[in-house]
Amino acid sequence: MERGNWVVVRAYGPAVLLLIFAAICLAMLSAMPPHPVLAGLQSMAFWVPVGLVTAGFGMMGMATYRLYQWERGSGHDCSHCGGPLGFERAGHARMGGAYRRCYACGSNVNHRHYQ
Repeated sequence: MERGNWVVVRAYGPAVLLLIFAAICLAMLSAMPPHPVLAGLQSMAFWVPVGLVTAGFGMMGMATYRLYQWERGSGHDCSHCGGPLGFERAGHARMGGAYRRCYACGSNVNHRHYQ
């Protein structure tokens, strides 16, 4: 795979997995026969796929925004390869603190290199 393809896979992969999991949950819930004891639980369980779809589209929106900012030159970029960086993650203080993962090369970039 070339570099551009990996950027898309790493940026949108988690969101697509959430949408696939939402489809599986919806299929399982629709195949579940109605049961009088579990009626309240079944009605609440139908909100789980709705929440997963909402979270998936939210993650897609954030990835799209990060890629758009990177293309314009105003987003954070990797100090190793120049690719776009993902969301900030909390890191151990002994390892340098917060970091972001590059969508292109997959390396971890310390917060000192992109601020």
